[in-house]
Amino acid sequence: MDIIFIHQYVPDNAPLDEKDVLEQKDELSEIFIQMGYTVRSRAIQSHIDLLALQELTNIDCIVFNLCESLFGRDDLMFLAPFMLEQYGIPFTGSGSHAVALSCHKLESKKLMMQHNIPTPAYITGDSEYHYSLIGTYIIKPYNTHASINITQDSIVQIQSKSDFNVLKEKLMASPNLFAEEYIDGRELNISLLLTDDGVQILPHAEIHFDNYPPDKYKIVDYEAKWVHNSFAFENTNRSFSFTEEDRPMLHEIDRISLQLWDIFKLNGYARIDFRVKDKEVYVLEVNANPCISIYSGFMAAVKEYGLTFAQALDIIIKHPVIPKKHLCKADEACN
Repeated sequence: MDIIFIHQYVPDNAPLDEKDVLEQKDELSEIFIQMGYTVRSRAIQSHIDLLALQELTNIDCIVFNLCESLFGRDDLMFLAPFMLEQYGIPFTGSGSHAVALSCHKLESKKLMMQHNIPTPAYITGDSEYHYSLIGTYIIKPYNTHASINITQDSIVQIQSKSDFNVLKEKLMASPNLFAEEYIDGRELNISLLLTDDGVQILPHAEIHFDNYPPDKYKIVDYEAKWVHNSFAFENTNRSFSFTEEDRPMLHEIDRISLQLWDIFKLNGYARIDFRVKDKEVYVLEVNANPCISIYSGFMAAVKEYGLTFAQALDIIIKHPVIPKKHLCKADEACN
C-alpha cells in the first residue's frame, strides 16, 4: 500500500505558516519510508488537481491529507477531503464536513452553544450593543487558522457603547473578522487520537506564558507560533505537568473534548484549544486538521503518551475516513 500525501501548493515566497506544510510532508515521508512504505505526494494548485485525485482510485493507497488551505484560502481546505469522499478514496484525518465546520469559527461557536458547551462570547458586524458585552476582546478572522493576523494589537477594550460602535464599524468593514471575548486565564491544548480502543485523550498540555510583563496579553499570536527568536516564541512554553488540584478541571476538559469529538464528527486525530479562568472552562476552537510535524504540539503529546512518531502514524493510517463509495466496492451486498 502506498502513502500519498496531498497538500496545498506552496509558492517560494509563501509566509512561514504556509511553508510549514512542506516540512510536515518531508518529516512524515521520512518516517513512512523507514516503515517500509512507498511515499508520493501531490500539491493541489488548481481545480484540475482536485479532479485529478480520481486517478488514485486505481491505486492501493491511503491518502494522507495535509491540506491546510486551498487556492489561498483556509476555509476552502475542505474541498480536498470532499473530493476524496466523492471518489471513494480512503484518507487520514476528518471528513470534509468536520474540516469545513472547524475552519468556520462562528459556525463552530454556534454549534457549541446549541449543545451548551461553554465558549467565549463574541461580537460580529451584526451584533447590537448590550451592557453585558463590556469587556476585553480579541479581533480575529473567523475563517483562518495558525493565528494568522493575530497580534498584541488585536486586543481591544469595550467599556462603553461608543467603544462598541467603533469596533462594530471595523467588523462591518472587514466581514471575515469577529471579536471574541478574551479569557484572561490558563490555555490548554488537548490532542485526541482514534485507536482500536476508541478515542484516546493524549496528555494534557498547557501553554505557559513565561516572563510576560503585566502590559502584554497572554495570547498565542502569530509571533508566538512562527517568529523564531522573538520574545513570544521563546516564552510560550508547553508543559504536561499538573497538580492534584487540577484534576476536576482536567476531568471537565476530557468530558467536553469527547463530546466535541462526537458533535463535530471528528476522525483520526484532532486538537481542541481551551481557556480556563476561575475554574470555568471555555472552548476556543476545534481543529479537525492540526499540524502534526515532529515539532508540533500534537506530536509532543504523542511522545508524552509513550508512542513513537512511527507508532502514531501507523495508528492514524489504520483509522482513515473510508467513504461510502469505497465501502460499497468492498461490500458484496452493495448494488
